[in-house]
Formats: sequence, C-alpha cells, structure tokens
Amino acid sequence: MKQILFFLLYFPFLLNAQDFSKEDYIFLDRHDKISISLTNGNFDITKNVQEKSKFITAKKLYFANESIHFDSFSEIKDIEAYTFIPESNKKIEVDYIETKREFDNGIFYSDQESKNFTFPAVNKGAETYLNYLKVVKDPHFMDLFRFGTYVPTKSAKLTVEFPKNVTLGYIVFHTEDIEVTLTKEETRKNNIYTWSAQNVKGFQSEENSEEPLHFMPHIITYIKSYEEKGKQINVLNDVSDLYKWYTSLVDRIDVKNLNKVYSIAEDITRDLTTKKEKAETIFNWVQDNITYVAFEDGLGGFIPRGAASVCDKRYGDCKDMANLLYEMLNHVGIETYRTWIGTRNRPYSYYEVPTPIVDNHMISAAIVENDTIFLDATDSFVPFGFPSAFTQTKEALLGINNETFKVVTVPTPESNKSITSVLSEISLVDGTIMVKEKRKLTGYEKVDYNEKYTYEKDDKTEEEFLNTILVLGNNKTQYNNITHKNLDNKSNPLELTYDLTIDNYSKTVGNKTFINLNLDRVLSKSKIDIEDRKYSRKIDYKHQKEYVTTFNIPEGYTVANVPKALEFTHPDFGYSISYTLEDNKVIQYKTIKINTLSINKERFEDWNAFIKSLIKAYKKSITLEKIS
Repeated sequence: MKQILFFLLYFPFLLNAQDFSKEDYIFLDRHDKISISLTNGNFDITKNVQEKSKFITAKKLYFANESIHFDSFSEIKDIEAYTFIPESNKKIEVDYIETKREFDNGIFYSDQESKNFTFPAVNKGAETYLNYLKVVKDPHFMDLFRFGTYVPTKSAKLTVEFPKNVTLGYIVFHTEDIEVTLTKEETRKNNIYTWSAQNVKGFQSEENSEEPLHFMPHIITYIKSYEEKGKQINVLNDVSDLYKWYTSLVDRIDVKNLNKVYSIAEDITRDLTTKKEKAETIFNWVQDNITYVAFEDGLGGFIPRGAASVCDKRYGDCKDMANLLYEMLNHVGIETYRTWIGTRNRPYSYYEVPTPIVDNHMISAAIVENDTIFLDATDSFVPFGFPSAFTQTKEALLGINNETFKVVTVPTPESNKSITSVLSEISLVDGTIMVKEKRKLTGYEKVDYNEKYTYEKDDKTEEEFLNTILVLGNNKTQYNNITHKNLDNKSNPLELTYDLTIDNYSKTVGNKTFINLNLDRVLSKSKIDIEDRKYSRKIDYKHQKEYVTTFNIPEGYTVANVPKALEFTHPDFGYSISYTLEDNKVIQYKTIKINTLSINKERFEDWNAFIKSLIKAYKKSITLEKIS
C-alpha cells in the first residue's frame, strides 16, 4: 500500500493520464534537477536524474537495458533502479550494475565509461524506476536536456537551482510543436528555473535525415558568469571566454622532441618550391601515415597529444592529427591555425551557445595563396583543398594566438567540383546489349567511391561490388574487364573502366526494336513521402553527373524515333537530356545537378516534381526499325 501511495504522490499526473494504449513503451516521467553552488570561486554542480517508464506491451522489452554514461568530467553516484509490477504490487531491485569502458580493446585507453544494467522481471504492464546522482566536475560541461526522445514522454521537466550571484545562460531548441513552460522561483539565496513539457511525442529517425539534435526539442543551459566581491567573472559569457578556456588547454600540449617532427616536414618538402605543394605534401603524409583513432580521455579529449608522440606511435585522434599538421606546416613557413569545429551533427553557432557542446571535432586551417584551406587528416580520402563533407557550412573557431581568434564558415564546394563523368559506347549484337564504359570521378564523388571500395567491398569480387553500388541496366547485367586508375592518387580523378553485357534489355515488337540509353537511373528511387516524412532530407555534398552515351546503329537498321530533349530547372536541382543523330550513331547527352545540402519540407513538392520528371525522361527509348 505504501508503494502505491508513493507513486500516486510522486506522479500525480497519472490520475489524469492520456491513452497511450497504442504505444509499446513510454516515459511516464523524466525529471533532471541541477543544483549549482559556489564557494570562493569554486563550483559544485550535481544533477539528480529521475525517470519512470512503462511497458504497455511486451513488444519492446529491450528497453529494459539501461546505460548511464560518464567520464572524468563527471561521476555517477547513488544509483537506485527497480521494476514495479502493479499486478502483484512487487518492487524488484536491480542487483547487478556493470561498469564498462567505451573503448576497451586493450590498445587505446579511454575514460569514457558507462554503468550498465537490466531492469528485472520486465513484461507487459511493468514500470521501471531509475534515480541517480551525477556530479559535474567542471562548470564548462553542463549537459543538455531533451524534452523528447525516441519514445513518447508523458512529462518532461528540467529544474536548475543556482545562486543569485550566478548568471545562467540557456537556449531552447525545436519546441515549435510542443508547449514548454518556464517558471521562476526565488529563495533567500537562490534562483530556481523550471522548464516543463507534457505529452511529447516520440521521434522516429528517417532515412537520410539530419541527426536528432536538428529536430528533437531540447534545452542547453550553461554558466555565463558570477559576481564576486563586486566584480563580474566570466565563465562562458561569450565566444571569447570559450576560446580563453581552449587556449588554457592548448598551453598544456607536450612540445618536447619536435625536432623529429620538423625533420620529417623538411625531408618530404625539400624539393618543393610553392606553399601549395608543401602544404599538400604534408597533408597527404599525415593522411597516409597516421592512423585515425576516435578516442577521448577526459581533458585529453580537448588537449592534443604531443606531435612527436603521435609521429612515433603513428596513431591519433582528430586533435592529435590537427596539432601535428599545425607543427609541420608552420615549420615550413605555412601559416596554420589549430581549429575547433562542430560537425554537421551539431546544429549550433558559437554566438548562440558559447560552450564546448558546439564542438566535437578539431582540424587545421592553413593560409595558402591568400586562401584559407581547411585540413582534416582524419578523412583518409578527401583531397587537399576540400573540407571534410561533414564540416561544410559549419562555423570554425581559428586560434590565431593566445588572445586572438576568428570564427569563419567552412565553404561548400560547388557541384562542378564533384563530378561523375561517364562515357558509354553501346552496341546491339544478336539481341544482346554490349557496353564499354569509362567513369571519371572527382571531388567528393571520388571520396565516396573510395570509402565504399575500402569499407564495403569486403570479400566481394570486383563484379559483385560494382553491381551493388552502380546498379546499371537490369538484374542480368554482367561486368567484365574492370580496371581502376588513380584509386590511391589523391590529386588526379579516379578512372574506372569496365565492359557490360546485358541480356533481355532491348525490346522488339514486329520490325521495331526499342532501346533505352539510360543504363544508369540514379535518383529514380528518391521520391519523398510527403505525407509521412517530417524532417528535411540531408544531402552529403553538392555534385553533378555528366553522361555522354553513344549508341552504334547496327547494320540493317535505321532510326525511326529519337526522344525529344527534356529538362527540369530549379536553383537547387535539375537535369537535362538531349539526343543527336550523327552518321551511324545516336548520342545522348545527360546532366544531373544537385546544388544543395538539404531538402527541407518547403521544397518536398519541388523535389518530387524533379524526380517525377527525371523518371519520365528515363523511360524514353530510341526506336530502331529493321530495313526490309
């Protein structure tokens, strides 16, 4: 009886609960309580996390598995977790909690850890309760709070209690479809802010969508400043405070034994004269010789390891590789800056959220021929002069010196920098289509191919691999005589050649034969479901595809019909297809351009009109007529 009374008192909203009978699993209540205290300039920050969930059905019992993450900036204490079975009025406590390292392969140390356990006796109707305390050891690392998750949330609440001499910063994201209420209270010494939301729907990921932080409703809170003895002391009041903290960490970099690093830089650039040649050579060397390993270790997640150590061990994470580039490039006279950046997964600006949550990556920025070149050696295939695709459009924080920084936007290479150019020669031999094809790939198109070839080919044959990624002709297409050129050469376009044999591709009716020259029907399955899709469609990079397809008219045939030219014009995407008849050949010219990185909801109909028009064009065939 006491347990039942506890739940009614702690969760009074359940008395007026909405019908969630069509759901499998829901959060009944999620409440984070952050307490901030300040003594002699030192912060004590704790977060009490309380969660109660319900299994409405037995279909998603995997939600019984729980992980609580922490690192050297935080500590997890006082975990209380149990399952409550309403039918039997039983409370069954979790009796085993395992602590795991996130990278526990015995090679690379990481202090990223998690507390892992499984709620016992979970089945239909079961309710789970979790309560724990998280100690935040550094005031720069206040967590964000999500009002919504992947499952429905009945009640979500964030409470922050802080001294009156502390200024709290906060910003709320993506709450257009929910009502978030802010209440403010005062005690004699403290302010208490509480944000609450009710009945938040679950958020389902969608194919090719942005990461959840782009659309999930959430709030970021942070400490801007505090007052002490009549003086304001900034913590994260603006970008300059964030940069000041970053530089304090950079000052801890191990700079011993740099001569060996400088020696390598000198050796590989000895015969080069231009800064561009030197920068590209050093960038390629780091790409090829330093293995990227993604790992964090507390402050080590923000402090680059010494360049000499990285050279010796031949591995490092993003900041290690960025610092190595910084040392090598500056040594040979190329002005280079350590650069903090958030990938496209982080939808924040330094000026709206001046906290480390904006960043999850580090690169270098080099000044070459009055141009700022963003260098990310963690991307093994990206060519010199191109930013990593996942940093396009993002703000980058360039560290000029200990006092000076710049915030600049990473450019987006235009579509003509990433081209797939396809030359095809098609012949009809005894009813079978024979094709000789050459593909030339540049920019991100080459990067994309290289990544697939390296990480997805596995034990597939060359034929199996191409048939998987290209999907040309029909399901009877056979690949032969496959060759690669410049696969490992970052400076030159990748050239891919092969022969195709395609059975049952042409259609003959009477004395007429129909042949479709669109062997590659890229984007034909890219229509957006306007009714069901909620979020924008992400595109990795701007690009274009150019096709010149030559069909050799066989002896004994004449061309009875050639399709009319078709095109679709839009600022962000489009195509053009035209045909010419020259001597004994039909030549098709086809270009498809994508000039955007995102298709938002306002352009869904435009995109679908483009795809519909393109599919219509793909269906057009040339008509051959047999000469009697």
